[in-house]
Amino acid sequence: MDERLVAQVQQLDQQGRSAKAIARTLGVGVRDVVGVLNSAVQVSEPGRGEPRCWVNAGWSRSVDLEGAPQWTGLDPGASDAEEVRGLVAVLVAADGTRSTKSQVAGFLLDVWCLGVKNALAPEPMSESRLAGHRGLYFSAYEGHVQVPADLARALVFGAAAYARGFGFEPEGGLAEEFTEAAVLLGEPAGPSPNGFGRDGKPFFVNGPYDDPEAVLGTLRRAVGDDGFHFEVAFPEQPPLRRLFGPRW
Repeated sequence: MDERLVAQVQQLDQQGRSAKAIARTLGVGVRDVVGVLNSAVQVSEPGRGEPRCWVNAGWSRSVDLEGAPQWTGLDPGASDAEEVRGLVAVLVAADGTRSTKSQVAGFLLDVWCLGVKNALAPEPMSESRLAGHRGLYFSAYEGHVQVPADLARALVFGAAAYARGFGFEPEGGLAEEFTEAAVLLGEPAGPSPNGFGRDGKPFFVNGPYDDPEAVLGTLRRAVGDDGFHFEVAFPEQPPLRRLFGPRW
C-alpha cells in the first residue's frame, strides 16, 4: 500500500473528515480510503482484527438458525410477542489504532426478500458520538445487542446473496454505499449458515420506497407464481392482503 497515501488518509481522518471528504480531497476512490482506515483496525482477538458489531433485538426471529445453533443464544431480548417484519439492522464500528475515532457504517437488511435495503457509508465517530448514534440507529426496535463480527457478516452478506439469487441487487448510490460499508466487515468465511426468506420461500413486504409491481414481476420470473409469498399495499389503495408497518 502507498505509504504516502496512508499517511495522508490518516492525517485527514484525525481531523474528523469523512471517508468521502478524504477521497475528494486526495482525488482517490472512497473504497481506497476505507481500505486504508480498515487496515488499522485494532486486534480484539489474537491474530484477528475484528470490528465491533450490533444488531437489533429480535433479529433472530426473522432468520432460520437451524444451521447456526452457535448463535441461538445471542438474542436474549427476542419474544414471541414482538412483531416480526423481516428487517434486520446492523451497525459496525472499526476501531483505528492511530485515531481516537472509529469508522462506523450501517446496514438495513430485508432478510426475507430484497436483501440490502439501505446502507450507511463509513463515517468517523468518537466513542461518545457512537453511543448516541447507536441509540438513534436502533430507536425503531426494542433495543440492540452486540454480536460477533462473524454473525454480522453472515447476516449482511448472506441476505445480499439470498436476494441476488432472485435478481435483486443494490443499485446506483446504494450499491456504492454498500460496497464502502462492507469493507469494514471484511470478507465472509464462506456461505452464510443462516436461513433466509420465510417458511422456505421469499416473502415480500413492501416499504414506502419500493415498487411492488416491479418486485413481484422479478419474483415471478425467478421462482414462478407459487414460489413466493407477499403482503403489499399500493399508494391510496387497500392492501392486497395485509400491510406490515415498518418504520423506515
